[in-house]
Amino acid sequence: MRKVSMVRREGIYSCFPDLVGCEDELICVYRQSDSHGARYFSHIALIYSRDLGETWGEELVLVRSFGKGDLLFKWNCPRIGRLSDGRFWVLCDGYPQPPGEEDHGRSRTFLWWSEDGRSWDGPHETPVTGIVPDKLVEVPSGTWLLAAHLMSPRTGKLMQTVWRSEDGGNTWDGPITVCEDPRYNSCEASILPLPDGTLVCYMRENSGMGWPGLKCISHDEGRTWEGPYLTLIPGCHRPVSGLLPDGRVLVTYRWYLGGRSPNRHFYAYLEPASSALATELSEQEGTVREVDYDRSPAPDTGYSGWAVLPDGRIFCVNYIVDDWPSAQIRGYWLEEDFLDGVQICLRPRAVEEARPLARGERSSV
Repeated sequence: MRKVSMVRREGIYSCFPDLVGCEDELICVYRQSDSHGARYFSHIALIYSRDLGETWGEELVLVRSFGKGDLLFKWNCPRIGRLSDGRFWVLCDGYPQPPGEEDHGRSRTFLWWSEDGRSWDGPHETPVTGIVPDKLVEVPSGTWLLAAHLMSPRTGKLMQTVWRSEDGGNTWDGPITVCEDPRYNSCEASILPLPDGTLVCYMRENSGMGWPGLKCISHDEGRTWEGPYLTLIPGCHRPVSGLLPDGRVLVTYRWYLGGRSPNRHFYAYLEPASSALATELSEQEGTVREVDYDRSPAPDTGYSGWAVLPDGRIFCVNYIVDDWPSAQIRGYWLEEDFLDGVQICLRPRAVEEARPLARGERSSV
């Protein structure tokens, strides 16, 4: 595994990166703050590479926010991408802190737009409520999807929602429920459009018990969703999914063991599209590889983004503490031999037996 140091700044917690690739460069967005939770300042910055990730020099701070007294308007988790018409976008959830992440309804998602990746117009507030938004997903019909998660008043647990726009973001319909299940804390969605038009929404399960990732499926461009279904992705936090040129599905994620275990592991999971569509564990198959390991006594890692390079390799960005006093941004080249991986060691039957039981359901073990 070849790695590159992208951002290492003393006194700055560089975290939550995302990535977009275009014809001749890579653009990475990330958050600059004083800590993971951000108490005193919270900025969104862009960095650029024109040599397929080998060097990162130019930097642009998109927006700055400093605390005033006890209040900080917190920029949380930025994302970046490009529409089919060539326009670049950056989005980020933002909210006043305190009260912070627990008051999801006060959070809004904001958008910036650019024709060239250098000059940006924004932020433009959207009606999308919730935190940790997904990428802006454009389906073949031109409809936009934007997912974020909330606290469900019905279950008292996290629920995953999505908003739809059929007019280029002028109006939004939502929130539409993707997953609201009393067994699970479903959050941090990554919606993947497959070639047949089906949408697969991979999600983090946030009980802290280390359950595998969840997924829901839509056959009508996100209007309705089926599931949730268990996946073979172990301990899946903050999945980032996409299609490789050969048609396989790649998901990068934080692997969380559960319980009181620290956030040390950054993983990649690979499965065929047929497995992504499968609702039964016995019909799924995948491989998993560790990308990085955080050796710090106070580890923090696993929010990522990736893009396919012109030469077919995958370049991935991630934040990690490891050998630095605070979080840093690293890049990784995922070569073909890495993507071949090793067969996942978690058996479908073992996952099924370990899942949380519904109310009134008895274990078959």
